[in-house]
Amino acid sequence: MLEINPVWQSGSALQLRRQTLKLSNHDRRQSGTDSDSVDDMMSKHQNRAKARESVAHLQKQFFHLSDEELTMGLANLNADDVPELAPTIRRLKTAADERNSFVTMLADKKYDRELVIALGKSVVLPPSDAGYVREKFIQNLTTKNSRKRARETSLKIQKAYPNLFQLERDWLTTLQDRKASGPMSSGTSLLSFRVLFFGTLIAYQIAKLFLRD
Repeated sequence: MLEINPVWQSGSALQLRRQTLKLSNHDRRQSGTDSDSVDDMMSKHQNRAKARESVAHLQKQFFHLSDEELTMGLANLNADDVPELAPTIRRLKTAADERNSFVTMLADKKYDRELVIALGKSVVLPPSDAGYVREKFIQNLTTKNSRKRARETSLKIQKAYPNLFQLERDWLTTLQDRKASGPMSSGTSLLSFRVLFFGTLIAYQIAKLFLRD
């Protein structure tokens, strides 16, 4: 034991002391625990990454997968492993239960086809992409007839497909507002420009008269 340098070989000295005194090797047990913790962390990280990839795949291929593929893909997702994706997973599961409803609505001419397609995208896409889809649809409501058709379709969805309606309640409720509309038409924009131009011109002429006095 005297041959062991306690400064440079402290680990060996402690190990020899434990063997001499027949003490349990706490460091070895602790090392094993630390190793298990690292392995657990790595496993959780890999599971989260895999879950995110699976969610992205389901969002992208939602309407192209078979019923069996979609059901299996959702069944393999555990929201407890990725709590930040739990709302998205629940949303996808609800949309999956109603997937055939989109086919039914598209086959019914009483429904606004463009709204049904936009709804199908918005309920499965990531939030940023879904927001773009909703905003673009509203901007395209440039005529009284298009706004009326969207409003009627929204009301039909609320009554016939309440689960789908709940997924996009705020947006669909907005479409029921008779004032919901898209950007101004070119004719309206031109009229506004003319009013502004002539108003400015008249104000300029009046100002010149006062300056002369």
